[in-house]
Amino acid sequence: MSIEKNPEEKELWASIPRSTGVDRAESFVTLSHIAYERGDYKSALALCESAREIYESFKAVVSTQALLHVYEGITWSLRQLDREKEAAELALHAVAVLKEDSPGDATDMLREAGRFFFTAGEYEKSLDCHTKAMSQIDPDLTDWTIAIDNYNVGFAQMRLKKYPEAIPHLIKAREYFKRDKEPEKIFYCDEYLAATYIELDNGVEATVHAQKALDFAVTAQNQVLEKWARYRLGCAKVLLGESGEAQALLEQALALNTSCSTDWELAIKVEHEIADILSAKGEVEQADEIRRRMKTLEETFPDE
Repeated sequence: MSIEKNPEEKELWASIPRSTGVDRAESFVTLSHIAYERGDYKSALALCESAREIYESFKAVVSTQALLHVYEGITWSLRQLDREKEAAELALHAVAVLKEDSPGDATDMLREAGRFFFTAGEYEKSLDCHTKAMSQIDPDLTDWTIAIDNYNVGFAQMRLKKYPEAIPHLIKAREYFKRDKEPEKIFYCDEYLAATYIELDNGVEATVHAQKALDFAVTAQNQVLEKWARYRLGCAKVLLGESGEAQALLEQALALNTSCSTDWELAIKVEHEIADILSAKGEVEQADEIRRRMKTLEETFPDE
């Protein structure tokens, strides 16, 4: 990565000692853009932090958009540095600063905090942020906003294994994504609903949503989505006692998984489902061989 400074960057750095207050902060922001585009995320972060300190000390004369812009710059840099939890905490700080003068922007930052906490594995905090965002009064509320808030709440509840609570939010998200004509988002709602109903041993509802997800994936000719839809439908068919169809669907999911970018999480899940079907059919030796092979993968990917 080259760190050679362009003429604009050199000029900006030369101006820093002569500038004060908001003018200096604006120079820091511009320099942070240059550093970010160059891939120097540590420098971009430091520059945005310097600008933030100045902006917050001059809050009476600084626009909320300028504050929002620098907060976004900090969170983007933190995410590039894999510091998602810190990005979430900064987003919550931005909510507190922005909520009086710009409640809409504050709510958007609350959603960002929820997304950052989710990526960091802090699912309870993520759920709290998304629940609070959904409860805010928003005169500019759209079908998309309603959909995405319910989607985020439902997905966080799934990760917390709060499956009954997740269902109404995912159903509502699906309804509003449909109004907003977002078929791929509808796919994810159906896939997650299928997964949720499978966890609740409801094969009938799981089959309904898994089939809808598969219909979209096949029509879209998207193999990545299709392999997950076939896996969900296979699991649903297991719950219905339709083992022959279930095995066929799972084997199709496995074949698709190897024909595109291999998802090892999915490979392990599918192989174990197939092994369970074989065991139930009395083909114990074949099932044990699959499980033996899976041990190697499970040692390599212990969290899958």
